Amino acid sequence: MIEAPIDTIDYVITHELCHVTEPHHGAAFYHLLERVMPDWERRKLRLELFMA
Repeated sequence: MIEAPIDTIDYVITHELCHVTEPHHGAAFYHLLERVMPDWERRKLRLELFMA
């Protein structure tokens, strides 16, 4: 992770912070993630490609 692009690290941190409010990956979790980081899917894909 330390070498991952900054925007993907921001995604991981934001993802984990959303779990403070919504502990499971349900609809409410993704609604919150979408609200605070509208481009989270792009960042997640970039992270997955980086980690492959």
